Amino acid sequence: MAAAIHGLRTGQWVVIEELEMGLHPNAISVVMLMILELLQRGYRVCISTHSPQVLECVWAVRQLKEHRAKPEVLLDVFKVDRDKGLQEIARSVMEKDVRVFYFDRDTQTTHDISELEAQTSSGLDGWGGLSEFSSRVNETVARVVANETAGGER
Repeated sequence: MAAAIHGLRTGQWVVIEELEMGLHPNAISVVMLMILELLQRGYRVCISTHSPQVLECVWAVRQLKEHRAKPEVLLDVFKVDRDKGLQEIARSVMEKDVRVFYFDRDTQTTHDISELEAQTSSGLDGWGGLSEFSSRVNETVARVVANETAGGER
């Protein structure tokens, strides 16, 4: 992928489909860092994915921006050193407008779900259905832990 990136001109689009296919979650993080570098270089990037990890990265960028975090904090998401080059990538990305869209097959329309909050349409709940299982797991475990702490049933 690095060779393909090298030949691109600033201002062009990069379209990546299903980047998570066959990749270990750590490898997805590496690819996401490469995508952040593309954004820093001025490329417009469109990703088609079923990966909650990709959506969580977008959510993190948006939340960190909203809460005025230092850009290098974004690097903590990836567990990488805060070297000068990566800090510059993080700074640049934190200045970008990153968005998430959900394509509704039934209506053939797209919906901006960039806020990644609870939606009113069942098709948009849980980031278009990509995080429903993870949310249920978290809620179930949290309920059991809370009940155990309170001396309740498990």
